[in-house]
Formats: sequence, structure tokens, C-alpha cells
Amino acid sequence: MKKTDLLLVVLALVAAAAIYLFYSAGAEKGKGVEITVDGESEAFLPLDTNDSIRIDTEDGYNIVTVQDGKVFVTEADCRDQICVDHKKISKTGETIVCLPHKLVVTITGDEPGDFDAVVM
Repeated sequence: MKKTDLLLVVLALVAAAAIYLFYSAGAEKGKGVEITVDGESEAFLPLDTNDSIRIDTEDGYNIVTVQDGKVFVTEADCRDQICVDHKKISKTGETIVCLPHKLVVTITGDEPGDFDAVVM
């Protein structure tokens, strides 16, 4: 490995670390979690209260839990269990998706009903 190759690798790693830190530091801590099924809002839970909710759909169920300001799916009866294996989320815009149940769990920065604009 030549010096220029090593320098290029080090610069790429530094650039990747800088981009990661920029985006993770700039992410805003969410205030609540909105749960939708097939595009329809099913529930809103505040992140400052530990709670758990069971969401039943035509295809199965998911149990979504809020604990210590983080949200995760604790249980689901889908085959792949990707939603259950997903990391805990807490920053605005992060999502957990269960495709078999058409469930989307999204961290929001607003309370329910607080909209900036309505687009028609």
C-alpha cells in the first residue's frame, strides 16, 4: 500500500465520520410517536411517558412501546420480525416499518394536530 493510498483511505474515513456527526448532532429529539396503518393514523403517544399499545390490523398485530424517550416494537406476529429487530428510535423523522401489517411508526417533533400547513 502506497502513502497516497493510505492518505486517501484516512481522508475518506474522516469525511464519513464528519458527515455522520453532522447529521446525528443536528437531529432533533422528538416529542411524540405517530402510528399509522395503511396510511391512516391509529395512535399518537408522547415520548415523555412510558407506555405500550397493541395495534391490531387485518393481517396481524404489533405491540409498540415507548420507554425512556425511545420507541420500539416489542412484539409482532409477522414472519420476518424486522420491525421487532429494528433499533430503538427517538429523533424526529426516524421510522420503524412493518410491511406485512402496513404499519409505520414515526417520531414527530409536534403534538398531534399541530400542522404547519395543509396541502390539497
